[in-house]
Amino acid sequence: MSKRLSIGRILFTVLVFSLLALPAMASGPVKFGVPSWPGVTVKSEVASQLIRAMGYEVEQTVASPSIIFKAMTLGELNAYLGGWSPVEDPMIDPLVEKGEIIRVGANIEEAVTALVVPSFVAEAGVTSIEDLAAHKDKFESTIYGIESGSGANNDIQEAIDANAAGLGDWELAASSTASMLAQVQSLSENKRWAVFWGWEPHWMNAVMDLHYLQSETPATEKIGASVSVVYTITSNDLPEANPQAYAFLEQLKVPSDVQSQWIYEYRQQDKEPEDLAPQWIKANLDGLVGQWLEGVRAANGEPALKVVRAAFK
Repeated sequence: MSKRLSIGRILFTVLVFSLLALPAMASGPVKFGVPSWPGVTVKSEVASQLIRAMGYEVEQTVASPSIIFKAMTLGELNAYLGGWSPVEDPMIDPLVEKGEIIRVGANIEEAVTALVVPSFVAEAGVTSIEDLAAHKDKFESTIYGIESGSGANNDIQEAIDANAAGLGDWELAASSTASMLAQVQSLSENKRWAVFWGWEPHWMNAVMDLHYLQSETPATEKIGASVSVVYTITSNDLPEANPQAYAFLEQLKVPSDVQSQWIYEYRQQDKEPEDLAPQWIKANLDGLVGQWLEGVRAANGEPALKVVRAAFK
């Protein structure tokens, strides 16, 4: 009887330690909000394929940043890899202060954002935002923006409403990023003047010779050339709902030149993110991917890198 009891205790102890060795169970899929920006699209696909290879469910929803943030507060989305700061700070900061979302960390630290013009326009004398108003006829008093509700558009509209640098009678033309770039690329190729919202890393810098406009007064500093940081943002419940996916997202750091290459292959070489991502992951298992997955566990309790390596062999 005592022998059976001892064996039972041993089996129970083994079971307990086996369960303790497993990562905490994930509660539902990791749901990414993805704006229609090439860099975030590919980055989200790379992250999604890695999380899925780890054995966790993943979903992606395409939406504008304002909709993504709202959905995160409602528990409908729980990860966003495009938190541009300072452009999106007015949307992000209040939600972080309320504890409704988490600013996890920077996934890109060398980004630049600003109003930009083609270099031939800069060579004609337009090098700062304060130079725009004197040439409004050539620009047709129009600034080309990105998606409605974006932080960049809000900052541009704020400058217009305040008549900053004489922009009070200008118009902000909002559209999808893809539509905006098609429009300004066509204008640039025909040597027509255009001013629009630009950023780096992005393929636009490879196909167009651009000049990032400087700000010369406090009234235009939000839309002048400045170094930006891109943050990973999650819902406040993700650390508990999927601690291993959260640990991976904490360590996700993408060099600017890597994201620029992703964007170039996606937009200029017509590679689909679903095809581009596994090719890149397979080629970087011993580099960036290994760094991102250090200490992270897959759903089966094994080291995530081991499981991912087997999935992408």
